[in-house]
Amino acid sequence: MPTIHERIREEVLRKERALWTAITSADPPPQIKKLSNPEVVLLFPKMPILTLEDEEQFDECLKAPFHRFDGFQLDDVRTIIIDLMAASITYKVYAVRGDQEYRATGSTTWSQAADGEWRIVTHHETLL
Repeated sequence: MPTIHERIREEVLRKERALWTAITSADPPPQIKKLSNPEVVLLFPKMPILTLEDEEQFDECLKAPFHRFDGFQLDDVRTIIIDLMAASITYKVYAVRGDQEYRATGSTTWSQAADGEWRIVTHHETLL
């Protein structure tokens, strides 16, 4: 049976993949909002800092073709357990759309909400 830390690592990685599936989808804002803590802060390259305080800006900045890729891959994934209800995951991301490539490092901090679901607290990407 996996330890509690192993289960947290698996769940946070599953949620991070769900985040990237949302980010690369045709309509990212609703899916990203669903994954987010109400006080989420998102830091994407060459964009303003995004929060849910300004939903109009949030929706406008994340609408397609924002990060619209055909596929993505997470490498060098590391998950740090902060406590039983918080974790941070770091990785390198490689994504493609046709002949366009996107390479960056990423980091997301997740916290477990009262309903037991893991939610994004902060997300950050840095271009390589």
